[in-house]
Amino acid sequence: MPSAGLAWQTLSDPGALALVDPESNRAAALARPHPADLPMVQIVDLERLVCGWLAPASRPQSERHLREQMMVDPLHTLRGMCWLMAMWVVAIHLRTGRQPTAVVADLAFPGIWRGPEAPKNAQLWENLAGRIRLGVLAALTSDAATDEQFREALRHPADITSILVHYALPMMAGLHRQMLDNGVDPKEMAGTLALYTVDPQERTTACFRPLT
Repeated sequence: MPSAGLAWQTLSDPGALALVDPESNRAAALARPHPADLPMVQIVDLERLVCGWLAPASRPQSERHLREQMMVDPLHTLRGMCWLMAMWVVAIHLRTGRQPTAVVADLAFPGIWRGPEAPKNAQLWENLAGRIRLGVLAALTSDAATDEQFREALRHPADITSILVHYALPMMAGLHRQMLDNGVDPKEMAGTLALYTVDPQERTTACFRPLT
């Protein structure tokens, strides 16, 4: 179903849809990633689990399934979550006019660590948040250099990918609140894209492209 306040439109590219804000007339093309990089079915499944995690009643079950998926494939789980965040960033841009890179730059972990109660933890949390922001930016821009930086950020320590999956969820909750505060419902955005598009044959097309 279309997101509240935003509208989907078809494009000549069978692998993409246009997401449009009728009030601002801002629009962007959203396309599937190449299946060898990130299968769309996995993104849709992650969208369902993350939205379940955001609801208190279904959080325990969704968190358990997310943990299971993370144990099987932590890299694609994290990349899928970063891709979802990039999509939500685009939706926020369409509604508010804020540049997507500025929205990404503001992504941070909530909590008391940001205050005077725990100043020694700030550098640690910022390091983790910075790695997640890098993943979101890589998904958003499809820039090869940024993607390589993200890959490098996942090499050390050995279990960093699983750690980042856990801490990406509060950042996604923050984006979710921004969307709802601006009248945009992110529910089933990836599901809609999957339903009305097909996998791309080449890797030459970015997943998120401005149309206006």
